[in-house]
Amino acid sequence: MSFRPDHDREEEYPGARWLRGNSPRAILTRLLSAHELEFDSRVAARLETRAIVLDPQRTMLRSMALTARRAISYRGEPPLDVFLADCIDRSIDDLIEEDIEAERSGVPLELHDRRYVELAQSLGVEPIHARRIAIVLNTRADAERRAAFAVLIQRKSLDEHTRTSGQPREAVRTMVRDSLRRLSRAFGIEIDPQEYGL
Repeated sequence: MSFRPDHDREEEYPGARWLRGNSPRAILTRLLSAHELEFDSRVAARLETRAIVLDPQRTMLRSMALTARRAISYRGEPPLDVFLADCIDRSIDDLIEEDIEAERSGVPLELHDRRYVELAQSLGVEPIHARRIAIVLNTRADAERRAAFAVLIQRKSLDEHTRTSGQPREAVRTMVRDSLRRLSRAFGIEIDPQEYGL
């Protein structure tokens, strides 16, 4: 059986050919091949916009699964872009909570999560500690999280982030240094802010 939609058929509402179905499983099967919905780029953009450290593939699959569950009652309202963005945001929030609970419960980290590995490398720590680092950063207030994400993850300079954020340079510096202090406390090590130009 092919789930390839008939592109010439008039849709009841935008995305209906992908989001209509009798079960979340059937809808998810369609979503997995729904390249037109661009889940991968939507998820990547949302993680960057929100300055969240999560594995994009894991986030995309969770977002698709939630979209499939919610699509059962979706009939075009809110607009498709808003609906998908909300599903992605809820999935991101769920994954952050899941990571917090996994860390609290001592669940071993899946070391194949690309963002975790890259994060550990950028901070010079073992990958086994990366989930805890992500939790420390992901649970900060918006402005501090964005500053830390820009400087520690994206490796932007203070001046670059100052220009794009509109925040005063000294405020950005203070927020990133505070994030490094929190990371130092979380691991019982001293992270030198000077290594990050702070």
